[in-house]
Amino acid sequence: MKYTGRFYAVGIVVLFNILRYYYYHQYLGITSDTNFFIFAPFFIIVPWWAGKQYDKAKFYSEIDPLTNTYNRRIVEKQFQLLARKVKRMNGKIGIVMIDINDFKVFNDTFGHHTGDELLIEFASLLKRYTSKDDLVARWGGDEFVVVIPNIDVNFTSKYVEGLHQEFKKIRISESTSIKASVGFAIYPDNGETFETLINSADLEMYTSKKFAKLTQKVDVRKDFKHSI
Repeated sequence: MKYTGRFYAVGIVVLFNILRYYYYHQYLGITSDTNFFIFAPFFIIVPWWAGKQYDKAKFYSEIDPLTNTYNRRIVEKQFQLLARKVKRMNGKIGIVMIDINDFKVFNDTFGHHTGDELLIEFASLLKRYTSKDDLVARWGGDEFVVVIPNIDVNFTSKYVEGLHQEFKKIRISESTSIKASVGFAIYPDNGETFETLINSADLEMYTSKKFAKLTQKVDVRKDFKHSI
């Protein structure tokens, strides 16, 4: 959570009181009153508290409360700003969509509470894997989106393969790890609007998911244990 609201609120109140003191002292010739300094902490605490409420409201309007990743609204907004910057530099942006395989089966087997624990762990893994400049967002349900600025030529192979290796670190049982389907799109190669890029990555992700189901005929319920 940022401190922007608190700093602005306190700064405005402090500036107002400095101007007020200067006006009374210089123009009206009123000497300093001890009450001015007695109430000084009050002038700091109240705007700090008010600014904190603003910071909290802004934070929760941008963040998914379960996974502590960005929500759809903020990642779309940030992409527009990032795209304009990258376009001036003739760069590229990677859009990665990730969907946890068989998440509905997991939820039906162990309940939504354990499913939430899995989503939290999965989101934590994505944030550890990505860099500080990447945007990680929960797109909905068990789907996540990662926006990667300034990708290199090996993005589609190196980055996605790295993700699959990270997924193996989330263990369901000794013999089974979480699997996920991944789709990607590149700005501006696959489109210049966020909606077009998301649709492109989404299509590839579900193509990957269908292929995985065709090649794996195992009932995942047999391998799920009670905890993640």
